[in-house]
Amino acid sequence: MVTGSAWRSAELRSFFASRPTPGLHLNLTEGRPVCPPGQVPSLVNPDTGRFLGKLGFRAALSAGQVSRSDILAEAGAQFARFAELFDGRPAGHADGHQHAHSLPGLAASAFAEAAAAAGVHRVRVPAECRLPWLDVGDEDNNKTVETDGEAQSQRRRFLTDVSNDAAIAAKQEFASAGLTWPGAFMGLSSMGAEMRLDRVARQLARQLSPALIKLRSMSDEPAELWCEWMVHPGEPCLPGEPGCGGDPVDEFACSSERRHEADFLASEEFAHFLMRPFDCEAFVAELPSDIAASEAVRLRLSSFHDMPLVTQPL
Repeated sequence: MVTGSAWRSAELRSFFASRPTPGLHLNLTEGRPVCPPGQVPSLVNPDTGRFLGKLGFRAALSAGQVSRSDILAEAGAQFARFAELFDGRPAGHADGHQHAHSLPGLAASAFAEAAAAAGVHRVRVPAECRLPWLDVGDEDNNKTVETDGEAQSQRRRFLTDVSNDAAIAAKQEFASAGLTWPGAFMGLSSMGAEMRLDRVARQLARQLSPALIKLRSMSDEPAELWCEWMVHPGEPCLPGEPGCGGDPVDEFACSSERRHEADFLASEEFAHFLMRPFDCEAFVAELPSDIAASEAVRLRLSSFHDMPLVTQPL
């Protein structure tokens, strides 16, 4: 994210010096724009010069008050700042802060145009299959989550809308611009306190199983299938601390749930999970019975059985 206070830090450059070029987390909702506020008036509060906020941007977009040219200008400026930081290299991939990039219509199409113009061709589509809180019979819903009940309900409603928006509309806009994305995505259902091993393992199977169905109609040539997992490890921000400079600061950024994610991802339990072979039976259990009975699917699954899960940048 190049709108934050530490975007030009030596520590950031050093961290990525020996790693693949990172992605750009495009920001249209929190803090100040890269462009002078007067050049992108539909994106900012005229009194403060700051972005309109997660919900304010969505409301303005729905009311037809956001200019496509303003999105293109600000997105282009952020992609250019990223290239400046990384010696002219384009971002390895791109997504959007608070998922604003995948909102149907103007936002998704302008983001896609700006990304393609910047030489970025891999993006995030935050559409997660079978969110557990939408499945009444899912036993996972009965487990206690240590977070504020109303805040959790609001977050779940917001994330459900994000997934629904991305599933069809964003994919259409991104495909039209020649952009690509991983075959599956997860992370909406495992944010913060909801990140635990049983949830992660179950949702991974749920995201990959629909994609595996497609293999039945493919050739016998080997094919890669990637699932992007969105995570937010870190320390909670405090009001007045550097960062995006949101007003108010995003509630999730201020919560201890970011520390929970960091602890989980660094845990021995999760490390052991990553080194386990794929559980083929868990994937088969998520497939329709006629597909699960297919010898072709079972053969393809068995070829992965002795391979551990691996992680690397998108």
